[in-house]
Amino acid sequence: MRVFDTHVHYPFSAPGSDPTELTAVDHLAQQCHQLGIVKVALLSRRGGEGYDYARRARDKYPDLFLPFAFIDLDQDGPETVTQVHELGFRGLKCLGPQRNYDDPSYFPLYAEAERLGLPILFHMGVLGGPVDYLTTHPRRDPAAAQRLAQWRERVGPRNIAANRMNPIYLDTLANNFPRLKLIGAHMGGTGWYDLSCSVARWRPYVYFDISGGAVIRRHIVEQQIIGKEIAPEKLLFGSDSGADRIGSEIEEWQVAFDKLGLSQETRELIMYQNAAELFGVED
Repeated sequence: MRVFDTHVHYPFSAPGSDPTELTAVDHLAQQCHQLGIVKVALLSRRGGEGYDYARRARDKYPDLFLPFAFIDLDQDGPETVTQVHELGFRGLKCLGPQRNYDDPSYFPLYAEAERLGLPILFHMGVLGGPVDYLTTHPRRDPAAAQRLAQWRERVGPRNIAANRMNPIYLDTLANNFPRLKLIGAHMGGTGWYDLSCSVARWRPYVYFDISGGAVIRRHIVEQQIIGKEIAPEKLLFGSDSGADRIGSEIEEWQVAFDKLGLSQETRELIMYQNAAELFGVED
């Protein structure tokens, strides 16, 4: 089965790891080849060196990588969108805004993205941290304690709020920018699946990726979301993982699709075809 991974950060640093220890582009490309991944939306860091990393990866593997430029909605404007389009970026990535995603102050940037045909991938819901308290705790896990201490020293306080990254805001954007292609990450965020499904149901260019790991995957299966609440044509596969984890994500989604009783045709829509059509990739 062909795979289009719409959510790969590059350079990739696992939470709590040394931020200078980056996944090598050759290793990532090799893993993609072995796994049947034929296209990757490669999400850059913001500006300067971050953009350069993504462009160099694209230049080395032009048939594999579609670079996405990270945009800061509160510091960047429509001129930045124009610039990254001229640099060859194929989409934008946003997270952590200081206002709601549908704040009118961001509209000029969205209008330029619509004019240039650049899809936007929005982080949705709670932003992860260095420790997953569902699976471990620093009190009983020295490695987790070390990750937390390093992260606190490096990051410190940050003005980030999940309520500003609610999938309902994509409805506002879809109504104001009817040709702008919008992708909500992580099925809209834990607890907001109903809103995501409702927006996707009625807005033609609103999609959601299914990245987010075991918890979101379990919720999708237990709630029978695919087909019951959202059409498979509105879903995109995304691993949101480092190179060595992508294969496990693909395998675990196949197990989930088995539990949901999805046909091979439906699986191909989610894993490849929907993204290929969204990005205008020819078979």
